[in-house]
Amino acid sequence: MAANLQRDDLHGIYMTEEAFERLISVESPYRYELIDGVVYDMTGSTPEHSAIAANVEGLLREQLGRSGPCRTHRDQYVAIPGKPAVVPDVVLTCDLADWDKDKRLQPFMIQSPLIVFEVLSPSTERYDRTEKFARYMCCPTLEVYILVSQDEQHIEVYRRSMGWKQERFSTGQTIKLEQLDLELPVRSIYEGVL
Repeated sequence: MAANLQRDDLHGIYMTEEAFERLISVESPYRYELIDGVVYDMTGSTPEHSAIAANVEGLLREQLGRSGPCRTHRDQYVAIPGKPAVVPDVVLTCDLADWDKDKRLQPFMIQSPLIVFEVLSPSTERYDRTEKFARYMCCPTLEVYILVSQDEQHIEVYRRSMGWKQERFSTGQTIKLEQLDLELPVRSIYEGVL
């Protein structure tokens, strides 16, 4: 997600966690995140950012099919136990309660993320690497956190099974995600972008 996180930014509004939860409980075309007590509108991004997220989602859908329990979502809230919800660029869940109309949370919020992708923006990179990552680690179902650069073919993968240690991937390499036997060629993630 992209945002301007400058302290003097007029788009950031101080807000309590309770007020934030009320704000996001109403269906809206906007996506907000609460960062250090300030709410930011995370809606909108660069064309490169959007294309990379679409490529990731397309690769996942292509390999997963559309009939199994696993689904991808873009720009949807993820519930974080004991912390404010966040909005990843792409999230994969295999919990039926996260997408079945009769079982999902109202308002819609993913409860069981398995794999999360964040496309890095200059305005949110520090947040994605620190506070947002720390929030995601609170999700007991999260197994993989992936940071994708939008300026160069560079991807970082963090896996719970490896103690969240960084793995780096670049041009010509393929990311293998054993959880669902997925393969994500770096060149395909950046196709039509870089």
